Amino acid sequence: MSTDPHQQRLEDAIRRRDAAQRKVQQLQGRLSAAQDEKANIEKECTSRGVAPDKLDAAISQLERRYEAAVAAFEKDVANVEGKLAPYS
Repeated sequence: MSTDPHQQRLEDAIRRRDAAQRKVQQLQGRLSAAQDEKANIEKECTSRGVAPDKLDAAISQLERRYEAAVAAFEKDVANVEGKLAPYS
């Protein structure tokens, strides 16, 4: 038994529409979750005294401070090693 081509075309379009609606709902859920997570991260940044829009600058500053602290520590260790060398 052959299906009416018009009916088949309509059913195919309805299936595609339903699939698109499911995809939109799924994407809206993901968007909502991402927006909630963004708000939580911004709140955490603010509670730590970092403006969310200045996060890149704060990270760069912390990296510079870290590098300086490690370099000073390495220098101090080398100094101590030098002072201990005569006793080895």
